[in-house]
Amino acid sequence: MKKLETAILLLKEIEQHNQEAYIVGGFVRDLLRKKPNDDIDICTSMTPNMLKKYFKVLKENYGSSLVIYHDEIFEITTFRKEVGNILHRHPQKVHYIKSLQEDLQRRDFKINAICMNSKREIIDPLNGQNDIINRRIVCIGDAKKRFEEDSFRILRAIRFATTLNFTMDEKLKEAIIEKKHLLKNISYQRKKEELDKIFYSKNASYGRKLLIDLDLLNILEIPKLKDAILYSHPLLIWMQLDVDALYPFSKKEKKQMNYLRKCQKETFQIYRIYESDFNTCILIGMLKGIEKEEIKIMKKNLPIHSREDINITSQVLAKYIPNKKLSQCYKQIEKEILRGHLKNNVKEIKKWVESNHNFYT
Repeated sequence: MKKLETAILLLKEIEQHNQEAYIVGGFVRDLLRKKPNDDIDICTSMTPNMLKKYFKVLKENYGSSLVIYHDEIFEITTFRKEVGNILHRHPQKVHYIKSLQEDLQRRDFKINAICMNSKREIIDPLNGQNDIINRRIVCIGDAKKRFEEDSFRILRAIRFATTLNFTMDEKLKEAIIEKKHLLKNISYQRKKEELDKIFYSKNASYGRKLLIDLDLLNILEIPKLKDAILYSHPLLIWMQLDVDALYPFSKKEKKQMNYLRKCQKETFQIYRIYESDFNTCILIGMLKGIEKEEIKIMKKNLPIHSREDINITSQVLAKYIPNKKLSQCYKQIEKEILRGHLKNNVKEIKKWVESNHNFYT
């Protein structure tokens, strides 16, 4: 793995400046699970100012520095102790420390506090490997205090349980139920990011069960999730929740969700494949239980792909149809050709128009 080799070089270079450095978190966890992960985070005793002195730092916030090294980007977090919190989300103060053990104690879950040193040795003082073996999510320290420090950890716990297919420690579940009101402090953008990961997961049904069992649907303002169909794309789930004005979506996504709602209510229409871009076609296929490859073939083999492909000009149509009705007539011709009810040639189209022009006059 090229990025791992680069990360090891980075650890060694930090060590050359008489500082400690370790790969930490999800990469090490997934390496032990024999699962791919190229998102490598590093923790170090080197302060942000020292990092800026020796490396190219793109940005720094709360002691976390984004560093570019040998054309790879790493998030490097200085060992720290956090004091207080702002709205149960960010620390009031950050004190840089020299102890890896103390730094790991401030993290969220034991499975995310496993480290690897520059010799590729596993450092696991909190025994997170045991939780990986037992497939469970356990908080570091008092879960209630962890959530008071950072309420975002509530959704992270559910996301990890879902995507890893792990169970949740009973004390962790109790803490989530008691501290669920703290989710109000999280921005809709951040909540959406975590929910997207849950919805994308092949274990989305398990994630939904956790959200229901832990009584989080109302606090997250997504009560309709209880009865939603769990399609394999988040947008198809979001469109059922009717939270377009609440959660952050782009104009394109909102327009797409409204369109997909129409498609969901109607029987499958080949015209929808014709008028949609390929990505929307795939989503329509998901709604209707049609495989991606079948949609791809269907799209490719349409008798026409745009109005320009219709073998009759607007000048010819204008002899039969008033100008203000031309667009409406063209649309019906498109549908008739796509359904296979009308051949795409001038003679047949003229004949059809002559038979139906009364509808457009």
